[in-house]
Order: sequence, then structure tokens, then C-alpha cells
Amino acid sequence: MLKRFLIFISALLVVFLIFNYVVMPLYVNHYETAKVPKLTGLNLIDAKKVAEESGLDIKQADIKYDEKIPIGQILDQNPPPDVMVKSGRRVYVTICGGEQLAEVPNLKGRSLRDAKFALEQRGLKVGETVRKNTNEFPEDHVVSQIVQPGSKVKKSTAIELIVSDGPLAGELRVPMIVGKTLDEAKKIIGESKLKVGKITYQTNNEVPAGQVVDQYPKADRSANENTTVELFVARKKVVIQKEEEPADMSVEGNADVNGTEDKSVKTSKPNDKTEQPKDNSKPTTKDQTKETDKPKETDKTTEKKPTPDVDKQDQKEKQK
Repeated sequence: MLKRFLIFISALLVVFLIFNYVVMPLYVNHYETAKVPKLTGLNLIDAKKVAEESGLDIKQADIKYDEKIPIGQILDQNPPPDVMVKSGRRVYVTICGGEQLAEVPNLKGRSLRDAKFALEQRGLKVGETVRKNTNEFPEDHVVSQIVQPGSKVKKSTAIELIVSDGPLAGELRVPMIVGKTLDEAKKIIGESKLKVGKITYQTNNEVPAGQVVDQYPKADRSANENTTVELFVARKKVVIQKEEEPADMSVEGNADVNGTEDKSVKTSKPNDKTEQPKDNSKPTTKDQTKETDKPKETDKTTEKKPTPDVDKQDQKEKQK
């Protein structure tokens, strides 16, 4: 009996300890809740303090860029404000990253066209370009850039470039002659100790005829006395009016103004063979020509054969 009693007492003690130190804490913590505070509009540091005071935790979930909102300000939260949640739960917040920045690419050695495309892909653009004669890079290729590659700048920022103008050809400089007349351009080229090269005329109705619309080499390029400057000159578009084709008069009769046919007049094309007047002395049909070419049958019928009696008399006279 005593043994059974001790076992019973021990069992009760174990149950009490489990209930007091395991079941009750789990039961109390399970139902302990907290009200989610409003965190939007606060910066991240202040939001963390408010969340901790409510028994909650805060974690950054996403970044959105807006140049009108200060950097680090909370734009959104999940769960939303005033929602009852379990104590210790995490609240995910979206913060503002300010104005979005773009990374400047490395443009050295690229053509000017490729550099412009690479900048536009990142929301940037080509700024002022400075030309420099160099043998290191071909003409119209980027020699260097003012903003170094990898730098973070605002979108729509203009990146200034130094572009190769090709190798140094001489001490002379090509003058600007676009917009001048052809005579003026020739005079300016001669005064610059250069030579007039090929002149190409292009149809252009937007500028006066005879005005230079383009040149090669471009203005301010290095040159020497043997450098020729090609000119592209505007000319007006010539409109050629089609001549009226002669009317086709091969059909008998002419239509008058009212659309009625006048059968009394007969005309033909100039190339058509004219009808020859009939000659009564010559046959006009093939059948008639064939009949005239054949010998007349009457000739055969009228030809008389000698009779036997006449032949015998002739022979007797010859014997005598």
C-alpha cells in the first residue's frame, strides 16, 4: 500500500511540474497579442523603436525610388496598422531609396554611336563632346570620359566625352562652309590653302539651290595643303511633265464632243500602210492574177490538127 501511495504522489508531482512550467507558458504566450502601430511616414530608425515598444520586430522588404520622398522613409508596411497580431511577429516595410541612380558604363574605345546607345540604356545621355587628334583611337571613337566608369549618378545626367578626331593631318584647319553658296565655298577653301574636291548635287527643296548642305572633311578638322574638301550642294527637284500622246485614230470614225461617232471621216495612224488606188489594168485579187497567168484554154481548142487526106496529097506533090 505504501509503495502504491508513493508512486501516486510522484505522478501528481510530475504532472504539476509539466503543467506549471510547460503547458501554462505555452498557453499564455499563445494568446499574447499586440496591436500593429502605424509605421508609414517614419524613417527606418524611428520605426524600429516604435515596433519594439509594441513587442514586434521590423524587417526591410523592398526599396522604391521616388525623388520627392526623403531617403529611408517607410512607404508601406505589412501587416497594416491597427491589426492585432501575435506578440513578437515581424512587420515587413518598404522604404524609399530617394532618386534612382544609374551606374556610368565604361565608354573608352567605343564608337560614338555605341557610347550613345550604352548611355541611353541606363537612362543617361551624351553631353558635350570635345574633339582631339590622336593616333591611339580611330576617328569618332571615345578617347576618355569625364565621369569615371562605375560612378553612381542621377538619371538623365549628361556624360561629357573626349572623342578622337583621327590622326593629325597637318597644321591647317578645314573651314566651315555649310550654308554658303558654291562660289563662296570655293573662295573660302582657296583662301584656307586647301583644294576643292568632288562636288555632289543633292535634291533638297528646303534650302536654296546652289547652297552647300554638307562637307567632308567636317569643319575644324586638321588638314594640309593637299587636303581636298568634298562639297554637297542642293538643287531643286525637277518636275518633268509628260507630253500628251497622239490620239489613236485607227478606228473608223471620230467621236464628237457629245460622244457620237462620225463615220464620214476615216483616219489612220501615220505608220499604217495607205491604201493604194485601184488600177483597172491590174488584177486586184489573187484569184484574178492566177487566172491571167494561166494559158487560155481556148487556144488549145482552136488549134486544128491536119487531116489524113491533106497529108497524102502533100506527099504525092513532093514525089513529083
